[in-house]
Amino acid sequence: MKKIVASFFLLLCLSAYSQTNQNINKTLGTVSNPINQMDSIRFNPLTNQLEAVLQSGAETHALLEVTNVTFSTSAINGCSGGITTVTDIDGNIYPTVEIGNQCWTKENLKTTKYADGSVITHITSDAQWRSIKSGAWSNYGNSLDNDSTYGKLYNWYTVADPRNVCPAGWHVPTDAEWTTLTDFLGGPSVAGGKMKATTGWEAPNTGATNESGFSGLPGGYRYWHNGTFNSVGYFGGWWGSSEYGTGSSWLSGWFCFLFYNISVATCGYGSKQNAHSVRCLRD
Repeated sequence: MKKIVASFFLLLCLSAYSQTNQNINKTLGTVSNPINQMDSIRFNPLTNQLEAVLQSGAETHALLEVTNVTFSTSAINGCSGGITTVTDIDGNIYPTVEIGNQCWTKENLKTTKYADGSVITHITSDAQWRSIKSGAWSNYGNSLDNDSTYGKLYNWYTVADPRNVCPAGWHVPTDAEWTTLTDFLGGPSVAGGKMKATTGWEAPNTGATNESGFSGLPGGYRYWHNGTFNSVGYFGGWWGSSEYGTGSSWLSGWFCFLFYNISVATCGYGSKQNAHSVRCLRD
């Protein structure tokens, strides 16, 4: 993601903003408790001045004139900009973790809606799960008790929907982005251990160090063929948005998964109608 960053000679700006209360009070005029009321400093290109913007947004005060302004373009990677949490359309708050140049949600998705507010179908029936070929979710075992720990399980149609199941500004990672993650962690043969939480898995939880901070948990999955739930405590799988071919209705959704007894991170294709967990990646 690219953003335009204005450089105003940082020391000059900090000096203007960090004057004593008396000096700031003189600059701003008759403003009571000006430091608390100041919302931000902005550059006005029409006047070549730095301005103090009050919280009300209705009034600005010039701080100083700027005669030499340069602009540069820089890439913002990972969780730069102080992104420590992200909130979905339902109000669920997820901590984030920076791994390499990527910014991931640190917990599994829990939303019941797409980012535009459209409702995702909730299915509890095994027979209905087997037949549906559009976005749907369930809790493991149809138990709300599993939601807070493992999040929800979604079919692949949900993550492929252009309405975006992730919060605005985030997306379900592609196969290439999952590969970027595992490569950064030393390759698939060791990445799994670095991605697994050190607790919450059945023994032996082989190789688990969670040194990446990914904090992967074994949320199990829902099997497309009969709608049953399997392997909570032993298996954690996360969808990717990539699709393999169009000729088959089921061997075509990308996902990555971890097991309790190996340190490998395995990625491949499986039934779009299976239900797996979802993590989101910052755009």
